[in-house]
Amino acid sequence: MNRAPLHLLALATLGATIAAQSPAKTPPWWGVQDEVTVSLYWDFNTPFPAGQPTLAPTLQVVPSWYNNPVPVTAWTAPSSLTWIAALNGHVGVLGLVGTGTPRTALLTLKVDNDPHLDWVKIFQYQFDSFKGASGNVKSAIEQDLAQYKRTIVSQSSVPLPNGWEQVTIEAQLIPQPGDEAVDWTLTENALGSVGIDNLFVSSKCVKVDDDANDAMGKRIGPIIPMTALTGLDCVGVAVTEGPAPLFQRRLWVGTRTQSAVGTHSVLQIDDSGPTPVVIGTTLLTGNTFATVPRGPQDLAVETIQLVGGGTQQVVRLLVDRRPSGGPLVIRRIDAATGVLQTAADIPLALPLALQTVGAGTDMGLAFDPSGNVGAGSYWISATDLSNNGLLIEFSRNGTFLDVIGQGPTGAQLPSQCSGLGYDEALGNFFGFSQDIQPSPSGQVQVNGFEVSGYDFALTGNRFCGDLTVPVRGGVARGLDVYRSRSSGRSELRLVCLVEASNGSDFVYELAAPFGFGWSQFGRCRMRGGLPFLGSNNFQVALTGVPDALFGMMYLGFSNTNYLGLPLPLSLTTIGMPESSLSISLDVSGPLMPPTAPGEFVLPISIPPNPLLGYAPVFFQWVLLDPNVPGFMAASQAGKTVIYP
Repeated sequence: MNRAPLHLLALATLGATIAAQSPAKTPPWWGVQDEVTVSLYWDFNTPFPAGQPTLAPTLQVVPSWYNNPVPVTAWTAPSSLTWIAALNGHVGVLGLVGTGTPRTALLTLKVDNDPHLDWVKIFQYQFDSFKGASGNVKSAIEQDLAQYKRTIVSQSSVPLPNGWEQVTIEAQLIPQPGDEAVDWTLTENALGSVGIDNLFVSSKCVKVDDDANDAMGKRIGPIIPMTALTGLDCVGVAVTEGPAPLFQRRLWVGTRTQSAVGTHSVLQIDDSGPTPVVIGTTLLTGNTFATVPRGPQDLAVETIQLVGGGTQQVVRLLVDRRPSGGPLVIRRIDAATGVLQTAADIPLALPLALQTVGAGTDMGLAFDPSGNVGAGSYWISATDLSNNGLLIEFSRNGTFLDVIGQGPTGAQLPSQCSGLGYDEALGNFFGFSQDIQPSPSGQVQVNGFEVSGYDFALTGNRFCGDLTVPVRGGVARGLDVYRSRSSGRSELRLVCLVEASNGSDFVYELAAPFGFGWSQFGRCRMRGGLPFLGSNNFQVALTGVPDALFGMMYLGFSNTNYLGLPLPLSLTTIGMPESSLSISLDVSGPLMPPTAPGEFVLPISIPPNPLLGYAPVFFQWVLLDPNVPGFMAASQAGKTVIYP
């Protein structure tokens, strides 16, 4: 996926070697050179004295403030921790060699950071671990409640050859700390050896405010009747917010002409007042019904860094000229002037095996500024001839980079995806599909889904469009994802374009994401299906909790107050120092053991009561874990609406 790190410009010539040095489940921003991202890698291949692990990582991509003015990132290790030349197939390992008497050593790595008030630190580290028959390796982010709370801590592991395993620990820390410290406790009880190898550390500072958002899938604001407003067939949507302090908001809507000689267009709409108004029209030169019969298929917003400083916000749109013998093309409109910049057209170089994708079906478009190692990349959602859903990545000059959804991952992504967006803050894609979704009250063709930008797997979190649009929400036509800056809170919003059963088009916004809240353990996710009235398929899952012995899920109908107290509520006073109550405890599930290693899943039957239609519901787990103070901790929470 072209996300391997580059050690500044000086190491650009080591491309082949560097490309191999990236973690599994790669953070989307791995190796990106900016002022909020750190990427570090140690291979331990170079010998070092006992108790003195390599101070400089083998590979690093760091901001200007990193270790400035004095080094902050550093190791602390006892003399018993040494360099091991080879251990069960690994060359160059940091480890503890057994002497026949039980030995334990604490290894600490302190990682520099640039604090930002009220921002969130997304922190991930991954390492290979070897325990052997008589040893153990445990790792955790140090608890430092004076600096921050360790939030949404999630741990997973996968087996590697020769008795090794690969451990990944992900966390979000709030508020943004000045540094982080990671501990490893290595234990060897006999004559074996234990060790770690191939350590990757990644962090990024982001401004997000998802803890108090409305439940995922709840409509925010009115439904805008686009056909009545424009008189045109609408086929794509995006949102821009101008510079501070006004943050002038604009809807950008792609339209398709039905005339054989007509030209497609993109409209600017001011929807800030009580009545939306069309304030500008950009004709798409060269894009007629004859050359591009499907019109501009989806829109995305991109911020371009200008030579000499400053930025330019542009609206990108995807057009398919293949029916008339041309290529797929990404076009550009200057968001400040509304001018189509034809010289900036980007033809997309599809490989031969993908030249038929999307033929006869809608496609989506998203821009990832951290893609292609920080150069930025475009992503297209498409459907192949076997009805597999695909994500296809292109560089900013249109070169094909990658495809997700064929081969080993074939058919994991929904097909017929007509809108695609990317949340660069947390690294997730959101799609909007026309695929038929059965439900107890009839089929739905406005199906939203979330894909992790780390491993490109479906997270399980899903949403529907507004089902009050006839019939059952209509059909998905376009999607955009943005974080509202005008509110000052950086809330995640999903802008949806749908076509009703009578052919009329509508635009509205939905709240997102599903996971929210700042507590300690795991990631709360949806499983099984959407929460429809009368459904027995919907499940709530908690993943990334390998040491939890038992768990209990609570369902609530509020995330703002409980028993007269405002939420979230710190649970420190009852012996849960890193936990917060994020929901009202209205209904409790059973006390249950893990359903699989490191995860809990609870099915929820939803009554077919019409009064519950579009009711917001919230979920949170409480866990029994022997490794936390008081043996109990609360999880991240989740939020959705119940669909009629």
